[in-house]
Amino acid sequence: MVIAVFEMDDGTKIRCKEEMERMSRELPEQFKLELEEIWDKIYQAAIELCPKATGSLANSIYLLEGATRILGGLTGNIKTVTAGPSLSGEIVCDRTITAGDEMVINPDTLKPTSEYASLVHDGHSMRDGTFWHGVPFLTDAVAMYEDELNAAVERALQELERSK
Repeated sequence: MVIAVFEMDDGTKIRCKEEMERMSRELPEQFKLELEEIWDKIYQAAIELCPKATGSLANSIYLLEGATRILGGLTGNIKTVTAGPSLSGEIVCDRTITAGDEMVINPDTLKPTSEYASLVHDGHSMRDGTFWHGVPFLTDAVAMYEDELNAAVERALQELERSK
């Protein structure tokens, strides 16, 4: 989720950047903690929704902060952004949920979960030509808490508006 402000005329870029920096500084710590709690719920839901024939794939679901290693997953970055010739901003919440890991091996297939995580999530064609519909455990986990995330962001924006 990105909160963006676009420059519409000359001379607003500096004011826009200053306003976004102020918003980031003044965001209540409670809002940041609330977002982290929601992402923790999404993470737990992803594990619960993940198919568990062996449990290997569920054991390869990680909640990362400031992640640079992404094999496949969903990102929960909330960042204030100023747009102009280049984007800049302050990260408010930086969470990533990944599924699949080279080091987590499925004991039945002896394959790392990174080789099949997206196939389980998104579905795939079978050898006989039929299509196996996936189990979108990451997407469904976010959908379960989407309203809660949106409400938290809306409350934070209203609080920032009142603090002007």
